[in-house]
Amino acid sequence: MRWGGRPGRGRALCELDVRAADAAGARAAGCGLAPVARQSPGRRLSHGTHVVGAAAPELGRPRGRRDHGEHGGEVPEVGEAAGGHAGHGTGLACCTPGGGIGAALLRGGAGTQAVAFLSQEEAQAVDEELFNEYQFSVDQLMELAGLSCATAIAKAYPPTSMSRSPPTVLVVCGPGNNGGDGLVCARHLKLFGYQPTIYYPKRPNKPLFTALVTQCQKMDIPFLGEMPPESMLIDELYELVVDAIFGFSFKGDVREPFRSILSVLNGLTVPIASIDIPSGWDVEKGNSGGIQPDLLISLTAPKKSATHFTGRYHYLGGRFVPPALEKKYQLNLPPYPDTECVYRLQ
Repeated sequence: MRWGGRPGRGRALCELDVRAADAAGARAAGCGLAPVARQSPGRRLSHGTHVVGAAAPELGRPRGRRDHGEHGGEVPEVGEAAGGHAGHGTGLACCTPGGGIGAALLRGGAGTQAVAFLSQEEAQAVDEELFNEYQFSVDQLMELAGLSCATAIAKAYPPTSMSRSPPTVLVVCGPGNNGGDGLVCARHLKLFGYQPTIYYPKRPNKPLFTALVTQCQKMDIPFLGEMPPESMLIDELYELVVDAIFGFSFKGDVREPFRSILSVLNGLTVPIASIDIPSGWDVEKGNSGGIQPDLLISLTAPKKSATHFTGRYHYLGGRFVPPALEKKYQLNLPPYPDTECVYRLQ
């Protein structure tokens, strides 16, 4: 694994123009596109960057990653639509659809700032510092990530809004740390009133992952022996699918069994919630035949591929990044409201 991303380089940035409600309670309206008029010092915005205006309350902030060696066949370990309505006291932001540059908006006395969209190298460098400099452990960050993902899912798809009681959720886990996040997420979803089922085809022979599996089993969360072969069958059995297959360190071609799994997921009509990166996506360039999630939960900070996300819900998750690390990498993470562990960007 190569580390050493340089802070302040290679980020996709833009600003969102916030029009707050006036004293009479009038809601700001409109979500249009206009050319960006200025650039952040020391940064060059991509050609064709746009400002996206949106009615937005406030915004939030995330967590670190630890995905190592993600490959399809070995051991590898992407909100409401623009102009939509943000619930639970969270903020609303927009990304330009279809591959435009997007960013979350910070509101405050200093005006607007853009949340950084990280390159793969930068995301790896941030993780390296979290482990080495700040002494976070993998299981510690995994627990924070999984809880954030379950919380975002509960906000986007509350149990009371689902047709079944309890709502049925299929969690598809990959062989690395993104899969570990999925296991933790499934455990918390069970506590939140959902009925998760896990498909975990390639399990690392490591104590951490063995413990996570045991915890789920002790909570009566079933594990599938094989993936349902047809999208239609998954649509009939589950109301939501959680994509916890590949994280930001994934490179190369998707291999079996995950190539077939993604093919089945591509045909679903039920919503998909992706953890950090939609599986099958290039971490920086976005979708190249991968799945199309309805919910994306970005961890630490959004990755560049998130600028291509066109689903309804985009959340940041984590709330633990040390201020000095945030400043060093110019992450511009928005403050979470109250005691929330997730922040809605879209």
